[in-house]
Amino acid sequence: MSNPVILILTKEIDLYYTFRDNIREVFGNEIRLRSNHFLPVHLEDVDLILTSAPDSLVEDFIDFEKTKAPMLIANRSIDFKKLEKLFELPKATRCLLVSNDEAIAYESVTMLKYLGFDYLDFYAYSPDMENPPDMKGIDVAITHGLANLVPAELEAVIDLGNRRLDLSTLFDISKILKCNFDHAHHITMGYVKNFARIGRELANSVRNENYINSSLQAVLNAVQDGVVFIDSGGHVSLFNEEAGNILGIDGQDALHKHYADVLHEFQIDKVMETKQPIPRQLIQVHGMNLLVTLNPILLDEAFSGIVLVFQDVTHVERMEQEIRKKKLQTGLTTKYSFDDNIGNGYMITETQHIAKRLARSDYTILITGESGTGKEIFAQSIHEYSSRNKGPFVAVNFAGISESLAESELFGYEEGAFTGARKGGKAGLFELAQNGTIFLDEIGDAPLKIQAAILRVLQERQVMRVGGNKVIPINVRIIAATNKSLEEMVRNGEFRDDLFYRLNQLPLRIPSLSERREDIPDLIKYFLAQKNSQLNFPSDVMEQLSSYRWPGNIRELESLVTYLSVIVNGPEVSLADLPSKMKDNLFTDVQTDKIIRLLEHSGDINLFKNILECLSITENENTGIGRSTLQAMLSDKISESRLRTKLEVLKKYGLIETGIKKQGTRITELGAKMIKLI
Repeated sequence: MSNPVILILTKEIDLYYTFRDNIREVFGNEIRLRSNHFLPVHLEDVDLILTSAPDSLVEDFIDFEKTKAPMLIANRSIDFKKLEKLFELPKATRCLLVSNDEAIAYESVTMLKYLGFDYLDFYAYSPDMENPPDMKGIDVAITHGLANLVPAELEAVIDLGNRRLDLSTLFDISKILKCNFDHAHHITMGYVKNFARIGRELANSVRNENYINSSLQAVLNAVQDGVVFIDSGGHVSLFNEEAGNILGIDGQDALHKHYADVLHEFQIDKVMETKQPIPRQLIQVHGMNLLVTLNPILLDEAFSGIVLVFQDVTHVERMEQEIRKKKLQTGLTTKYSFDDNIGNGYMITETQHIAKRLARSDYTILITGESGTGKEIFAQSIHEYSSRNKGPFVAVNFAGISESLAESELFGYEEGAFTGARKGGKAGLFELAQNGTIFLDEIGDAPLKIQAAILRVLQERQVMRVGGNKVIPINVRIIAATNKSLEEMVRNGEFRDDLFYRLNQLPLRIPSLSERREDIPDLIKYFLAQKNSQLNFPSDVMEQLSSYRWPGNIRELESLVTYLSVIVNGPEVSLADLPSKMKDNLFTDVQTDKIIRLLEHSGDINLFKNILECLSITENENTGIGRSTLQAMLSDKISESRLRTKLEVLKKYGLIETGIKKQGTRITELGAKMIKLI
């Protein structure tokens, strides 16, 4: 069964990114995501609609005749870490709570008061309000990731960041889509820490602490891991239901007892003494294998207690050990799966979706694509996703390999077949791949004689060793890959046409990096994490990298990140740090027809052209045009929210760029070119 699809509907694109990161943090790549900000969206493939958008946007975007997917209204929580910024505000500070929707603004005010900030004076505000509050008496603006909506006359701004999905919504997603909530314990520990910190800052009363504990208990009972909180005195103050189920202990009996009386199997003494965490330790308790994490909580440098999280991995561990044992017996295993394909853009998501469908069959696959696009990653991912994933994965690269060596490697040889042949002979790669997959990389470089031999294997499903006289039946799935045009090679007599048609039963093309430029930020983030680098790529550098053609594709991007992590002094990359070819060689072969088609799918193309024409007035100036000015310049009057949506689309395709606050929007060189083509 393919991974489920969630369609996320949001008014702002940044909120989509927040929800996306939140869902990935919990479910990894188990769930595929779609958004109203990235078109087209195939509603018939959607399994769940998650929305925080106004009803009008939902009605405009969703054709309920094309989908029967359930709709879930996103409940959202505040980032507790960022609430600390409010502690610096004196009592009775007049705060403007800024949102893009009046109802959400009032909801945010209510939540902040509920959390204990009722000593501040809040005024709800959104640009579409009929009766906005008087700005003259406002001291500071507070917003959740929408600083661009703050009225210009207010200089003091506290951005609390976009409100994340709360645990109830994540649990609902898990329940509806039947997905594992494997990372719930990480989120739960964060809730414990943040609830405790905010509680200590806002109130020290016993009643407030009891309220926090009861709220946490309700949250923790919904988690599929055992979670226990031990206070600084060593007494159990929180004990969720799953902890009781795993350990066979009544949670109510365990509360308020010393940990030594109920949890003596865990290394709580060590954490009490050292105040140091013990991460992901596997221990045995009552014959079960438990994966245990112990984390001390330090508030204002004072020790407040320990969070103990554990899960029973006995059954999972036994299954994994059995699979690993079978694969290691052959020594022929994979390193990659579909989870290793980084990026959430349409091109790579659609390619991965097709690859998963191809993996379900047993026909031969031909993977094509430029060098460095990740063809072997897809080959291994297909093997892991297929019914042959418990069998071996064998790879052979034909680039630079001689005809004689290729023949003996592929088909093996008998003892005495040639000078230097191993005593007893040697099994070929096709034999080693029995009941698994063989990957024929760079098949376009295979000599013609080897092509004929491979064709026979595909037809007869049997091999004969070099120097042998008996056939060996094989049961192998074949995946081939090339960065060459096999059709052209066939026309030139360099590749057998009969082999090409045999290999090309299920074609799969991997897009180049220049076709999936929206994935560049995610790829850079991934490579930086691999190198444990904290480098920051500002917007001007990212735009320059997006305009580069990337002839070496992902392999070239990885090399660039390695290069910059070595030569950059300081925390941020500048344009001067980029290699000269990336500063001078802009993306000259942009597929303008494709951009036009995408703009047509995104709305009225004449409106996009009108926006670009207005922006072209200041094409050679240092500053751009503000949204309100641009809105007044347009031939047809549109709302500010609709204009923002259109600008996001133009920015996504590299036709405009936006500066920091008050610098306005400017047209790019590509945008100026597109005016003549639309």
